This record gives sequence, C-alpha cells and structure tokens, in this order.
Amino acid sequence: MMGDEFHKFGRCRPDRNDFGSMGFGNSNSSSRQIYLTFPADSTFKEEDVSNYFSMFGLVQDARNPYQQKRMFGFVTFMLPETVKAILAKGNPHFVCDSRVLVKPYKEKGKILDNWIFICYPRNGRSF
Repeated sequence: MMGDEFHKFGRCRPDRNDFGSMGFGNSNSSSRQIYLTFPADSTFKEEDVSNYFSMFGLVQDARNPYQQKRMFGFVTFMLPETVKAILAKGNPHFVCDSRVLVKPYKEKGKILDNWIFICYPRNGRSF
C-alpha cells in the first residue's frame, strides 16, 4: 500500500527483516551462532567446544554458562555459512566423548526481532 491507500485501508508494521535495511539493529546477529545442549555430567570446557567446532570454520566465541540442572552453551562463528554447514550435518556432535545437540540460535527479548508484518483495515472490511 502506498500514499493515500495506506491511510484509507489501515496500518502496517514493517517485518523484522526490514529493520536491517533501515539501519536499525543487526538482522544478522543470530545467523552466526548456534545453541548447544549437553548432559549435566559433561566435563568439557569452552576451549574444547571451540576446538571441536573450529573444524567447521573460524570460531569467534564459545560460552558454556554454568547452571546445575540445565547444561547449554553458545558458539559464535565468523561466518554464517559455518552455522549452515553445522546444522546441515545434523545431530549429535561429540565433544570430548560427550553428546552435544546443536540448534540454530534465536535471540530472545529484543522487541525489534519479534515484529511481524501486519496490515489490517481500519473499517473492518477485508482487502
């Protein structure tokens, strides 16, 4: 919808991907990261995770926050293509003989990342 049509028919919110082209936020922020889950009795360290995943591509950062009941971590790569290759390989991965499951990382808590494209008429009629 453009110009007068926009005002006649309704309100639109931009899609979250539109923010990157408008210069707001980083639309690529999660495309270079993976989310890991692993058993609580795993003994590997962040360095072990980094070493393992470096065989797929350059690792920027590896983090395994300590929580007693929930074992998880994050790995950030230099290139989004590395994440695609890891996800294409599938699960499981093994770091120091511990089973590691990999999922795409999705940021939470950022308002801009949760916007969707919505158009609706002000008068209640369909388009």
